[in-house]
Amino acid sequence: MGIVTSGRGEGRKYILLEEYKKQFIEKLGIEPFPGTLNLKVGKEIVNDLRKINGIEVKGFIDDKEYGNVKAFPIKFKNEDAFLILPEKSKYEDVVEIVAKENLREKYKLKNGDKVSFSFLPFIKKTKYKTYALPYIGKKEEKITIFYDSPFSKGRRDLCYFNEKEDTYRKTIVGFNTASIIFDNNAKKAFLTLLGFIKENKYSIMSPPRKVKYSVLKEWQIEVKTMKN
Repeated sequence: MGIVTSGRGEGRKYILLEEYKKQFIEKLGIEPFPGTLNLKVGKEIVNDLRKINGIEVKGFIDDKEYGNVKAFPIKFKNEDAFLILPEKSKYEDVVEIVAKENLREKYKLKNGDKVSFSFLPFIKKTKYKTYALPYIGKKEEKITIFYDSPFSKGRRDLCYFNEKEDTYRKTIVGFNTASIIFDNNAKKAFLTLLGFIKENKYSIMSPPRKVKYSVLKEWQIEVKTMKN
């Protein structure tokens, strides 16, 4: 959920920069409308997204230095769009949405309107250095690896970032990690991710894991794609 708000008018300027525009087309698969829709989502969600690896649009140096931009695929109403989070953004509680069309005009949105969006699955890189504790039950930690169903009592690793008694070192590296971010309805998100993997004919290479942030959560599964 977000609230439509005004921006500083910089979205249009940056999207029109040739280097950003080229990467949006190559990495996101869209030629974006020259402008962004700003949504106030709260500081906790923005902070969570800063911790999550997304699709990286690399910064560059021209007349000045332009920073990296994270992009996350989303469904906004009936549109496939991207939530972007510029590395140098000064917004603390606002995210920007880019799409092929002018979303504000198309859906007649005005400041103060409440709108919903959902995250879509995508492929990214991941790396965590953790300490894992083998466990049987329903307990979860910041990172939990599931060897049985995630939705019933079963075998799992509870992963910590600091060493604890009976833990062992576990480095998680994924060059092709299928990921979906969600805030609630973990089962629906999990099934959506499995559907994405099946649709793209990826091979599953690891048990699923759930990563928890302050508000958002994320399912991750390592996959083998045609490129690897």
